[in-house]
Amino acid sequence: METVWINGEFKPLSEGHVGLEDRALLFGEGIYEVIAAYQGVPILLEEHLERWERSAAGLRLPLPYTRDQRREVLMELIARSGSDRISLYGQLSRGESRRAHQFPATPKPNEFWFARNLAKYPPELHEKGVKVYTHLDERWARRWIKSTSLLPNCIAKQYATERGGFEAILFNEENIVTEGAVANFWVVKNGVVYTHPANGRILGGCKRAMVLELARAAGIDVREETYSVDFMMQADEAFLTSTTINVLPVVKADDMAIGSGTPGALTRRLMELVDAEISSIIEAASAPAVQSGT
Repeated sequence: METVWINGEFKPLSEGHVGLEDRALLFGEGIYEVIAAYQGVPILLEEHLERWERSAAGLRLPLPYTRDQRREVLMELIARSGSDRISLYGQLSRGESRRAHQFPATPKPNEFWFARNLAKYPPELHEKGVKVYTHLDERWARRWIKSTSLLPNCIAKQYATERGGFEAILFNEENIVTEGAVANFWVVKNGVVYTHPANGRILGGCKRAMVLELARAAGIDVREETYSVDFMMQADEAFLTSTTINVLPVVKADDMAIGSGTPGALTRRLMELVDAEISSIIEAASAPAVQSGT
């Protein structure tokens, strides 16, 4: 049975509800987070919880629970799930109030989290790569907030889906690539890895931060710099990163091959580094605690 924790209570997911005047429903006034867990171990848990708090501050949402309380809830949901691969989804809104654009004077936030089996993509996606389609970035200015206001993302993702694409790659009015509709985007040119800087114009992914750290530790030249759609189309390699896909090769954009049209060597290297890091996190978390002697 799927379980939800909502406003301090565990209950069956089907029994978790918020009111019709919840401000996330009326105005998209909420934040969300997605955390992957393998073998009972949440990956990058503290980084996700830090982003949760940062996003809440960006929307001036009160935090009804502490990070310690939230961490305990997530570990309990993992334990109750009974699965080795789960996705934890959480959402926080300002709560219910009579519909008016200004914030309620005394907000009563709604917070909930639930666990579901993590989507398992066909192995050939990572082995052969995916195709993407470009789409104008029509999102609001505060893209660093993981907001539930995702209509532009949904429109772009649907545009790509209807054309048989896995993801939409967004570009702004200056023809600069920002990121994907649901994932961060990277290109490789002449042995250098490029990704848009986390300067507020993209959502800085937790997996993105992991890839940056691992790449630099491995001596890979990785740069947080802007680049154009034309530069992307002339890249040698490209890939996506996110909580659920880790590192996913991109081999076509707008029906044109990226590089050789197959996953490149640097992309494969980063896939291996991320997989190894996740295994290391799981192993470290699963190791028995060392008892100090007296």
